[in-house]
Amino acid sequence: MILLEINNRILEETLTVKIRNSLNGQKPESVDVTIADFASVLYHVSNLNGDKTKIRVSISLKFYKELQEHGADELIQKEYGSLLLPEAESGYNISLLVDLENLPNDWQALVKKIGLLKRNCFASVFQKYFEFQEQGLEGQKKAIIHYRDDETMYVEAKADRVTVVFSTIFKDPDDVVIGKVFMQEFKEGKRGSQTAPHVLFSHKEPPLELQDTEARQGENIGYVTFVLFPRHTCKAARDNTINLIHIFRDYLHYHIKCSKAYIHTRMRAKTSDFLKVLNRARPEPNKSSGEKKTASGRSFVRSN
Repeated sequence: MILLEINNRILEETLTVKIRNSLNGQKPESVDVTIADFASVLYHVSNLNGDKTKIRVSISLKFYKELQEHGADELIQKEYGSLLLPEAESGYNISLLVDLENLPNDWQALVKKIGLLKRNCFASVFQKYFEFQEQGLEGQKKAIIHYRDDETMYVEAKADRVTVVFSTIFKDPDDVVIGKVFMQEFKEGKRGSQTAPHVLFSHKEPPLELQDTEARQGENIGYVTFVLFPRHTCKAARDNTINLIHIFRDYLHYHIKCSKAYIHTRMRAKTSDFLKVLNRARPEPNKSSGEKKTASGRSFVRSN
C-alpha cells in the first residue's frame, strides 16, 4: 500500500525553486500560488508587501480555532520561532516569512519544516493528550476536532491508553463495503505485529466511547477507533505516531478510490476478453455448395 506524504510536496518544490534561483544569483521574481491540500486546507505563497525577496507562506484550516484550544499557537511558535509573522495574512490562520536575502546554510531543512506546517498544527492536540496519558491524568474533556464539514475526530486520554476516533462519511454504498474489507485487514495486521495499536470499526452507530457526544448516526457513516498504548505515545515514538495517524482519514479514502479504480480496470479488461471469445465463436454464414460467382462478382446458384 502507498503511504500519503505528511509534507506538502508542491509547497516545498515552490520554495526550493525560489531559493535555488536566488542562491544562483538570478533576479527574484514575484510569486502568487494557491495550493489545496486534504481536509479543505489551503496554502498561499506570495510576496510580502510586493517585495520579491520576501516570500510569505500562509495556511488556512477551517478547524484551526479548535486546535488553538489545545495549544496549537504555542506549538507553532516553538517550531517556527522567528519565521512566524505577528499577524497572519487576511483569510488565513498562520503566516511564515522566508527572506531570500537572509537564508540559513541548511535551507533544505527550513523548506522541509515549512512543508510540515499542517502536520504541526494537527500535532498540538495529540501531544496534549499523549502528555495526559503519560502523567496518568484521567477525566480530561475529550478533544473534538471537526476536521471536515461532516466528519469529526475525537481524542481522549486514559491512564493506560489514548483513544482516537475518526468519523467518516462514505458517499457511495460501494465505499462502505470496501471500507469494511479495508478495516478488517487492519484488524488482521495485529496478528503480524504485536506492537500495533488496536483498531476497531463500527458502521451506522458510534462506538461506546462517544455515547456522551453528539456523534451522528446513519447508513453512510463509519467510525474508526485507534487504541494507542504507552509504547505508541511515549516521547520516543510519538512523532511517528502523529505522522501516521493525522492523515489516516485521507489514507483510508485514498485507498478506497484506488481499489475501486483497480476493480473497474480489471472488469473492463475481463469484459474485453469475453467479447473477443464471443467474436471468435461466432458461426460463419452458411453458403450453398452450388453457389457460384461471375467474373463481375455477382453470385448465382446453378440449378441441378
